[in-house]
Amino acid sequence: MGGVIFSGADGSGKSTVASALRGYLLFRGVGVCLHWFRGSHLFVSVLLRFLSHFRSFRGLCNPYYLVCIPRSLRHAWAFLEFLGFLPHLLIRRLLGLLCFVVGDRGVLDFVVWIAVTLDYPGFLNSIIGRFLLFFALREFVVYLHADVDVLIRRCDVPRPFLLRELAYYRVLSRYYADYTIDTGALSSAQVVARVLRLINAH
Repeated sequence: MGGVIFSGADGSGKSTVASALRGYLLFRGVGVCLHWFRGSHLFVSVLLRFLSHFRSFRGLCNPYYLVCIPRSLRHAWAFLEFLGFLPHLLIRRLLGLLCFVVGDRGVLDFVVWIAVTLDYPGFLNSIIGRFLLFFALREFVVYLHADVDVLIRRCDVPRPFLLRELAYYRVLSRYYADYTIDTGALSSAQVVARVLRLINAH
């Protein structure tokens, strides 16, 4: 049945818009599923919480877990992240057969997450990175963005992390996003109205 994926940096309005769109579609009688990707999944999330207790792993590379993975381990860590992500990717693909999926984050966001938290720009050209970006091309992606000062007011994430995220999104969204919307200049209702027009045109 397809769906729409909202991508963008922290504070861009993905969750707010996804929830509002889901509510509107349900009101109109559309069978809709809201599906959310986080950064690290399953056992990787548990492992990050464990590593955060060790001084040698503490840092702001990943501000959600306060962990920095050493450069010597980033290839192996990216593979672990990928393994934790695969079941969720499969679930989303299956949901797409049953209902209209409203996705809060997509494959593109996961790729950015790995590249930023591991300080690993080469991930985009790795086998796993290229595999994931292949799937990103098959999603109907609406990239939500706003000025960095707006993002900082909306979320509790350090500016340096946001700036790194935005650097990746600005480049990748040119190739992997179907549409872009500046949420800093619009209300949630206005964004949803635009998205509905995009869906109908799509």
